[in-house]
Amino acid sequence: METVCVLNYIVSEFEADDEIAALARTLNCPVLSYDSDFFIYNIKYIPFNTLDHKPTLVEEGNKRFYVLQCKLYKVEFLIKNFGGLQENMLPLLATLLGNDYVEKRIFKKFFSQFKLPKSKRCKNDQQRSIHGIFKWLQNETLDSAVSKILGRCKKSQKDRVFAIIKKGIEGYNRKKCRALKYFNISSDDTQEESNLTLPGIIDVDTEDTDDESSSNSSLSDDESSEEIESDHVDGLPSWYADKIRNNLIPSVYMNLYTHHLHFCSPQAEDYTDEDAFLCTLPILRYSFDILTDFSHEKCIYVSRQNDCNYKRMFIDREYAIPRLLEVPFNELSNDQLNSYFHHFLKQKMPSLDLTDIYLLPSDFQLFMVSMLWWITNCNVPLANVHSLFICYIMLEVIDEKTGTFRGHKHFMDKYSNKIMETKRSPIDRHNENNELFLNKNKVQYEDCLIAASVLLKHFEIDGTIIKRPKTYDVKRVHSFAQFQCCLQQFNCLNNLCGSLFEPTTYYKCYNGTFVYNIALKLENQVDPIIFFEQYLKGATTVLMFYKSLCSVYRTCSEKMCLTNSVLPGKKRNRRKKKKDEVDEIFNKFFVKGFESQVSI
Repeated sequence: METVCVLNYIVSEFEADDEIAALARTLNCPVLSYDSDFFIYNIKYIPFNTLDHKPTLVEEGNKRFYVLQCKLYKVEFLIKNFGGLQENMLPLLATLLGNDYVEKRIFKKFFSQFKLPKSKRCKNDQQRSIHGIFKWLQNETLDSAVSKILGRCKKSQKDRVFAIIKKGIEGYNRKKCRALKYFNISSDDTQEESNLTLPGIIDVDTEDTDDESSSNSSLSDDESSEEIESDHVDGLPSWYADKIRNNLIPSVYMNLYTHHLHFCSPQAEDYTDEDAFLCTLPILRYSFDILTDFSHEKCIYVSRQNDCNYKRMFIDREYAIPRLLEVPFNELSNDQLNSYFHHFLKQKMPSLDLTDIYLLPSDFQLFMVSMLWWITNCNVPLANVHSLFICYIMLEVIDEKTGTFRGHKHFMDKYSNKIMETKRSPIDRHNENNELFLNKNKVQYEDCLIAASVLLKHFEIDGTIIKRPKTYDVKRVHSFAQFQCCLQQFNCLNNLCGSLFEPTTYYKCYNGTFVYNIALKLENQVDPIIFFEQYLKGATTVLMFYKSLCSVYRTCSEKMCLTNSVLPGKKRNRRKKKKDEVDEIFNKFFVKGFESQVSI
């Protein structure tokens, strides 16, 4: 019997460092992370790159168990290494050096007048800054250090900089954790406030006259105010924060709601062509309207241009569709949210019959909807469509039966005898009534072995591309980039609309190298189904499953009047083209002359 481990998690609204640290203190457990900010929190910290991924067998008495070895960092070790440094100075250290909440440039004036120590151990200015701040703080109290830091700031910035320092110190010692309730853990809601007050400031020459570097090095009043006074957690409505933490709103829509802004996601595509995301702008606009109760004229999409620069696009009412319900988003029931998804499909894909979609496996339904949108709005070759079918079957059906292999040789070393035995004694399996065969549990293990023995090699990059990079078909990659945008945006909309469909598990349906290689394999095939009948010969139930997917797709595409395009081919070699033309003329002449001789 297979054991399934379920892990609880939440998604934080913005930066989660303080929440993670508070959670670690409450649970008395270490934090596993790549983030170096955790070095100075008063918690136990395990840098992710120190964790061994291979378990080690350990014996203690009569007990044997496996462990993962790692390095555990504690604040007391850091304090001990710098004798005389008080623990309460560490959050001030982090604030000065810059973290996720404050940029180091705010303290540029302070550092410009700070004498950095010379040390052979420090290889660059950043290391000297860290070493110098450690040494300086050893001889200061918290009040005196804060006083001297503020003394090097402009008068207009002192209050704001002090607010940054105080917030950093409070976060360092924070015990109240909003995340606890999502794990059903009770907590003490009392929070000790920092008793740090604005100290008497020791002013150091802070005159700004004729000091060009000073004016450039510090933030403007507006910039400072925006960076310091904004509270990303308290500034959000509580209902929105709760929906984010319960994964009821996609995290990629954080900026869409708060700033009415969405950035393109960098991916492999044809950079001489238009941004692959543009085909999904109506989905983005609809999501924006739902989030903001259809109350804004436009949102902004930051798009990639053909010259690899970026531009802002206003996504206005041209992309919008009418509002369905006069109910605020935070008051919508799950059924009403579902109706919003139906409404979008009815407006934008009116010929789509969902009764056909519901015939598919639940984890492939949203995938198919995304494919149909992709084909409707982009030029998609038939080879690309069928490569996605085969990829889903490989990752979701075959891998589940055979185990996840990515090395073809390793697989064949293990299963070659079993495969030969299966081929010698095939089991007769036919779908006599031509009924849909879409239950992956009925796909036979032996058939999956045969299919895997053929398909596994397509997870590897073709050596031809490495030797001749110009053979890399960037147009085909661009087409798949468009599909990935469609799949992501439909999953986001589905999430926003109460998960009408089962969300896509991406790693179980899409692999970029695999779909690219399969699409190239199908490039010159008139009928992909006939090709796979020979290519996967013997894997009968796998083929039955594949043909059933094709059948549903064909029904949908016929109802929606969809057609597939042909990608522009590579430019032929001029010398070869000329030779072909000469051969064609020669052949015509030779045949005509031969016929003339016969007639005589």
